[in-house]
Amino acid sequence: MPEAIVIGAGLGGLAAAARLQHQGYQVTVLEKNDGPGGRCDRFAAAGYTFDTGPTILLMVDVLRDLFHAVGRDIHAYLNLVRLPFNYRVRFGDGTTLDVSSDDAAMRGQLEAIEPGAGRAYSRFLEDAAYKYTVARRRFTDRAYRNWAEFLSPLNLYYFLGTRALVPMERFVGRYFRDPRLRLAFSFQTMYLGLSPRDAPAIYSLLPYTELHGGIWFPMGGMYTIPLALARLVADLGGEVRYNHPVEEVVVRAGKAVGVRLTGGEELAADLVVCNADLPQSYATLIPDSARAPFNAKRLDRLRYGSSAFMLYLGVDTVYDHLFHHNVFLSSDPERNFSDIFRRGRLSEDPSFYVHCPARTDPSLAPPGGDALYVLVPVPHLDSGVDWRLEGPRFRERVLDRVGELAAPGILTHLVVERMVTPLDWASLYALRHGATFGLAHDFFQVGMMRPANKAKAVDRLYFVGAGTVPGGGVPMVMIGARLVVERVAREVGFP
Repeated sequence: MPEAIVIGAGLGGLAAAARLQHQGYQVTVLEKNDGPGGRCDRFAAAGYTFDTGPTILLMVDVLRDLFHAVGRDIHAYLNLVRLPFNYRVRFGDGTTLDVSSDDAAMRGQLEAIEPGAGRAYSRFLEDAAYKYTVARRRFTDRAYRNWAEFLSPLNLYYFLGTRALVPMERFVGRYFRDPRLRLAFSFQTMYLGLSPRDAPAIYSLLPYTELHGGIWFPMGGMYTIPLALARLVADLGGEVRYNHPVEEVVVRAGKAVGVRLTGGEELAADLVVCNADLPQSYATLIPDSARAPFNAKRLDRLRYGSSAFMLYLGVDTVYDHLFHHNVFLSSDPERNFSDIFRRGRLSEDPSFYVHCPARTDPSLAPPGGDALYVLVPVPHLDSGVDWRLEGPRFRERVLDRVGELAAPGILTHLVVERMVTPLDWASLYALRHGATFGLAHDFFQVGMMRPANKAKAVDRLYFVGAGTVPGGGVPMVMIGARLVVERVAREVGFP
């Protein structure tokens, strides 16, 4: 069997490894940390269990497709449940919107905020559904090999016909006048490290997938997904090695022939798939002579998404008024977005998200307790924020906000606390600039303008993950795993 090495046991790397193993490669996954998942990680202490990265699972058809493609039953690996409510949004003025796939309930709430918004909601969903269908068929589910394919007359027709490139903020404004509703159907671009003003309208597929397909949760937490994928790779005959950091991709005569581990050991392979952060991989794992076109200047010109300030809080009480997912928006969202994405500074009045997984799976917190995951979007490290100095101060600010808006008296109930700043994202997962959401997904970094899943200057070196096509987010990196394996089939072939 020809041998393939996958660098990194993130979701994309494990999914690619399973597909390659199924197609006849002998696959070895090398992971620098002591477990799978990459940013989809876990933290546990004193009976509290926290997912530390992604917490929202959309487009479960993509996950199901992976297991089906390799001939395995997903139900033997994961117990997926659909949440009855998606999330509660609390606006800066204290009003709320409970977002769900219940059409009648949504219309009633929207009408109460803005007369006529219920009818506008139907038109919004119809338009967003069309954009979703076009995006899946023409863009996210395809990897274009050249500009002629990407800018074909049919694609240009869809670009123009869907108004996919107008700003998300303006697109949503066509349907809703009330600024709260405009925000409720556009803030999701923050999942991609973008403000609604900077994100193209094609990303209306995000609120649409939430509303149409619902939000799902794997019992046991999101970390059960990388655990399941690592088990899947092993069941198919592959191997996942932890605590095996890769120092360099070995390139000879313009071709990747293996990797060199920290310590000097070399492992040979017929092809290499890199699931490490793509910009950081070009900067540190690939020899200077093989980095084109991503030299240091080009890497600095890439646009990086936001980072995240995290608090994982185990408390000895239950905040039963909180949903599984809760979004608390700033009273001045425009300034908040500007602070994160333009000014590069910490907001005085930040938006934040609270995840309460014990609402769905009580085993994730002790009886009578809650495991609260708090995420605050913040600028990446290139902004110049000194997190060694500002981290403790920002923690106090965030805890004050959480105590005021989400969890009254939280300081008196803390049992477990862990803080993660952009510095930690950079060191734990080798993310360039500590950009938790990776490369930004603006118009100039999607499709053919996003770094390709094949190294230009190195044969048989491929990429998978948030930094390449089609982009970041759990379903996108899973789609990316299929796309890169399809490219291997075209360019190298299967045994």
